[in-house]
Amino acid sequence: MTIVQHLDELRTRLLRSIGALMIAVTGAMIFYRHLLDVAILPQVRAMSWLGRTAAFNIGDLLRSMGALMKLACIVGLFFASPYIARELWGFVAAGLYRDERRYVRAFAPASFLLFLLGCVFGYFILIPYSLYGMVSMLPLDKVQPILDIGEYLTLVLTMTILLGAVFQLPLVMTFFTKIGLVPPARWRSWRKGAIVGNIVLAAFLAPPDLLSMVIFVLPLLVLYEIGVWCAVLADA
Repeated sequence: MTIVQHLDELRTRLLRSIGALMIAVTGAMIFYRHLLDVAILPQVRAMSWLGRTAAFNIGDLLRSMGALMKLACIVGLFFASPYIARELWGFVAAGLYRDERRYVRAFAPASFLLFLLGCVFGYFILIPYSLYGMVSMLPLDKVQPILDIGEYLTLVLTMTILLGAVFQLPLVMTFFTKIGLVPPARWRSWRKGAIVGNIVLAAFLAPPDLLSMVIFVLPLLVLYEIGVWCAVLADA
């Protein structure tokens, strides 16, 4: 296949991917009210634990609408991602060796599942308990927590995607071991440093309360140990 044919195939696959993404985002925008109901559930849960009702306001109309658009785009991208990955893989696979294709076939589904698991953890555990921890520090007998809907959606989207990315850690560790860059013994020797690094990372990325930091750092430590175990298996 010539360079021109490669570029033509890339253009075709990109157009297909963009088309699929536009369809998925349009569908998400149609159901934006339902998406908003799903997005506010963590705050509803957190407030119910405190015997309160979740309340939101619109501090900035444009920013709030922008957050809703971002929510629809991310949901659309999520649902279109399998098709987009298939198109990109179809283009990249032509330039890979057979062993490299085998690694990608094994790593790509695992990466998607880990990302999904991280999103689920963030949505159902980290975000509700973080909101609970922050609100519980307030004098609720004197104040009523009312969140700006735009800022809230930004927080939920950021934390959900961030946890999805963080859950890639075992896969990254396994990949580095598989290509011979980091042997399993070195991952073990870095365990203490990883613990300190994960605590520092949680301090920067988690919401500013102790409960959120603990909920954030514990999965990181578990993921590191899973990564060490997977690296050992990959090196066997």
